[in-house]
Amino acid sequence: MNKRVYSRNNKIIFNFIKRRFSLRKQLASIIGVIIILLFLLLLKMLNTSITENIIQIVESSINYEFNLKKDGQTILKYGKKALKLPERALTVFNILDREKYPAPIEGSIYKPFGEIKYLNGKTSFNNGIDIMPKEDTDPAAITKGLVRKVEDRNSKGYFITVEHVDFTTVYGYLAKSYVEEGDTVEQGTKLGSLGTNKDGNKYLHFEIWVDNSPVNPMEYIYFE
Repeated sequence: MNKRVYSRNNKIIFNFIKRRFSLRKQLASIIGVIIILLFLLLLKMLNTSITENIIQIVESSINYEFNLKKDGQTILKYGKKALKLPERALTVFNILDREKYPAPIEGSIYKPFGEIKYLNGKTSFNNGIDIMPKEDTDPAAITKGLVRKVEDRNSKGYFITVEHVDFTTVYGYLAKSYVEEGDTVEQGTKLGSLGTNKDGNKYLHFEIWVDNSPVNPMEYIYFE
């Protein structure tokens, strides 16, 4: 009799401990998934090709039982690569603290940065922004720098490349250049005059490059 009671008590205790460990394991899995999802959300904000690969992993995981260990290791691998990206990829953290510079010319955005879709279905990628000037003024350097290139691109006019401390700027669609390669320019230095487009308007093509890649100039400049 006592032996049966003892055995039953042991079984109850064993089942209790088993349930405790099972609940802890489930809780740990849930916490792990939440951490991974938060990590994915952060990487999605970085908008890199690596984050797209990670998101594909999660999307495919929806169609089968989530393997936390396997997919977690894969995500960690891509996460380590993401941490090795240039500092410009961390824009999501410091964009509000970044110093902004006056626009090279006052006006409105005619063509934005990035992929542009046309009515005929064709697409193109704009490495910068195209600005339609508000007044008939000349574009100016947004900050101090060194003129690296002055290129004549025929029908597109002159393109002037200025190297700064943390980035490089490009000013295009100029009918005339006021500077030469090797010149040092200050913030506000007039770089050239704009030519008239075939539609009768004037435009400034403006680019900003960081680590040999184009970035959205609107994250670096402001219009008054």
